Amino acid sequence: MMKPRNMYRIVIGALMAASGVAAILMSGGEGIIGTLLLCAGLAFLITGILRHRRYGDDPESDERSKKIGAYGITYAWLTGLFFMTALFWLDYLNVLRLDTRNALWISILVLALSAVLFQAWLFRKGDVG
Repeated sequence: MMKPRNMYRIVIGALMAASGVAAILMSGGEGIIGTLLLCAGLAFLITGILRHRRYGDDPESDERSKKIGAYGITYAWLTGLFFMTALFWLDYLNVLRLDTRNALWISILVLALSAVLFQAWLFRKGDVG
């Protein structure tokens, strides 16, 4: 038996992906909405299928994994804050000049990668605290 959450993800993903393909075909490939719908639909669809295959009817998370996830995100947030502070000072002291787009892109990359790395490290470590 499939969890309702995963079923909803799969159904919504399939509908969004189909709508995206239809929008792309009707607009002649020029509209961005179709591409967004297609990508989001595939993300929902793949997430629903993978979570169903991985967890089945078992719980997806427990208290330990939630705690590790929270600590990992917190560490990533602090890492991003320190990184952006360093970017500010590098710009202020004329050591490094970045335009807004590149500074935001690099900051987002640091935040996302540090979240993944901290959570992987904490899961490997076993526990926090």
